[in-house]
Amino acid sequence: MNKLIQQMRQDLFSSAQYVIHVLIVFLSLVVAFGILSSSRPALWQAFLPTLLLGLSYGVMSLSLDQLFREDWEDGTLEWRISEGMSLEIYVFAKIMTHWLRLSLPLTGIVGIISGFSSFPLLIGVATSTLVLTFLGAIGSALCLTVKAHTSFLLPLLTLPIGIPMIIVSMGAISDPTATTLSYIALQGGLSLMAIALSMIAAPFALKLALR
Repeated sequence: MNKLIQQMRQDLFSSAQYVIHVLIVFLSLVVAFGILSSSRPALWQAFLPTLLLGLSYGVMSLSLDQLFREDWEDGTLEWRISEGMSLEIYVFAKIMTHWLRLSLPLTGIVGIISGFSSFPLLIGVATSTLVLTFLGAIGSALCLTVKAHTSFLLPLLTLPIGIPMIIVSMGAISDPTATTLSYIALQGGLSLMAIALSMIAAPFALKLALR
């Protein structure tokens, strides 16, 4: 547990410049879409939740290439394993810190833009990016040995993974009469499935990369 906390603490406060860059890209895209739809405010209001959810998922998927790559290239990954840290602990720490650094600020920004008027939207952003980060970690680990730049390849690989969560999140957003707890339970179930699968497959993929 101490190793897990230490790893998460180190990762949480590193690469602040990269996090700011991702958030700026997100805000720039939202502003661009807002300007384009400024002549149709009704359309903008109707499309805003879908736009915010989709862009949050998109910028998170673009960031997955950096999840393990820096540690793998500079030898930190091998050093952590040689110290006795299990791959499962390492993977969980990296995924959670990546999600905390990016998804929580994104969720806050989405809340500010939407005026905190849609609780299902905030839950949808948080849970869909959580599922994306855990399952996308498998693809990120598998792509470590690929010489080509994979920043734009991973979003294509992770899109089918996130479709069920996006559908559930949009259902909760677009149907105000639905029971919120039922959607939260479904999102929680999908999140637990993603965590379980990732904690099996991602460490195995890292073992292959370290050979």
